Amino acid sequence: IFQSECASCHTLAAAGATGTVGPNLDQLKPPLARIVRQVTNGGAVMPPFKGKLTPAQIAAVATYVSSNAGK
Repeated sequence: IFQSECASCHTLAAAGATGTVGPNLDQLKPPLARIVRQVTNGGAVMPPFKGKLTPAQIAAVATYVSSNAGK
């Protein structure tokens, strides 16, 4: 999910992603609840993924990011 939906905009070393549109997730190290909220509702230039991804997919990508950011 991260590769197909997030990697083009965000940097996350664990995923080999070097996007520069959105924040560098390795530097930001966002908490799980914040990631779920942001992915669900969007914000700034990030589109909302509610309706595009299932709640389970949102939870999975949020867990992946929170577990790997900064590592």
